[in-house]
Amino acid sequence: MSLRQNQTKAIITQALEQASLGDVRVSVSASKGGNARWGDSMPTTSGDIERLTVSVTAVTRDGRKATAQSNDTSKSGLAKLVAQAESMAALSPVDPEIMPPRGETRYLAAKAFDRKVSTMKAATRAPIVQSAIEAGTSQGLAMSGYLAHSDRTVAAGDRAGLFGYTRSTQLRASTTARTADGTGSAKAARVGFGASTVDGDALASEAALWALRSKEPTPLDPGDYTVILAPQAVSDLLGFLVGAMSHRAAVEGRSFFSAPGGKTKIGQALFHPSITLRSDPTDAKNPAAVMTTDGDPQPMVTWIEKGVLRALRAGRFWGDQAGVPVRPSPSSLHLSGGASTDSLLDLIGKVDKGVLVSRLWYNRMLQPRTITSTGLTRDGTFWIEGGKIVRPVKNLRYNDSVVTLLSNVAEMGAPVRAGGTTDRTDVVPPMIVDGFHFDSTSDAV
Repeated sequence: MSLRQNQTKAIITQALEQASLGDVRVSVSASKGGNARWGDSMPTTSGDIERLTVSVTAVTRDGRKATAQSNDTSKSGLAKLVAQAESMAALSPVDPEIMPPRGETRYLAAKAFDRKVSTMKAATRAPIVQSAIEAGTSQGLAMSGYLAHSDRTVAAGDRAGLFGYTRSTQLRASTTARTADGTGSAKAARVGFGASTVDGDALASEAALWALRSKEPTPLDPGDYTVILAPQAVSDLLGFLVGAMSHRAAVEGRSFFSAPGGKTKIGQALFHPSITLRSDPTDAKNPAAVMTTDGDPQPMVTWIEKGVLRALRAGRFWGDQAGVPVRPSPSSLHLSGGASTDSLLDLIGKVDKGVLVSRLWYNRMLQPRTITSTGLTRDGTFWIEGGKIVRPVKNLRYNDSVVTLLSNVAEMGAPVRAGGTTDRTDVVPPMIVDGFHFDSTSDAV
């Protein structure tokens, strides 16, 4: 279900009125939406879903904390929920890192709501699915995919005066095209807040083009190569950077960003001078969440500026202990690009010899201290020679670090939204990166 601001405030106020403890915090998460799936070029499932969760966290005077959840917003239901949280808090161990209630908090403003997405139904989804299937089958390809839309509300409040509210929509779709002989595959994806985000025909046509190009791949020896990373592959690696950018882990000596003597590398030039990475939830074209589900504001942050580390993540407790601003895990990442007109194809034309990587999957962290990860290329890997795609190659397992991505960048194109990243708004460019390591080949398509 979707909730207006006054509805969430009424729920939070009523819950707080039931509290006997001085520190009680309430959050509300509500959503409505739907989805459709297709496989083997046929629609398979379609459904609509509504969710509502009220979370109550009670904190005792001596720092004991507990959280209870329910979807009952009646007066009696909220009273029962608050009583449950308070009784559990009394039995909980003392939390040495508990922070006082937030109280009145200001949030940035972002427009990330589209009524057309909010009101989508099965009848609206069907033409998109049909066009995605037909665009592939007309070229002899087997199509599968997923389409989803949501209207989400998040609100938070406490007895010290906090009240935060956001409402946003999201429309996302992905489709995979496979060749009849099973040797070629490609995936295309889109995500955004508006109804114009997804064009089923265009989405499937993109997947079809690269699937046909990827037929009958040949082996490529492992080694260090110049790579052209499509925006989705860049986003896949940036996720590891976000995980590593903890100020606390850096001070405690557990991070790539640790410096001797319990210090961090903030202020040091760690990456190529062309790298600037920032968060901006208010971006007009690609907005993001302005608050977390717990009520922490999402600020505008410059994490890296011209290769120099400027900021790291910090929660409320650590921010207070270390005297640094509170910066949650970011809801958006904007990586500066090169020429505003350079596309992925333009970058391919600038590479004498290298490997084109469409995306990475099954990504796993290997060494947190160096942010080294591993994973496989998928859905289109190609050998480039003389600025042209010469042949498809079999998928490769990489063992390398996002640090290589940000340090050995040779050139970047125009930033675009990474359509396959749905839990964060990533606006990143395609990149040419030197010395990227592939450890082995894979026969998997």
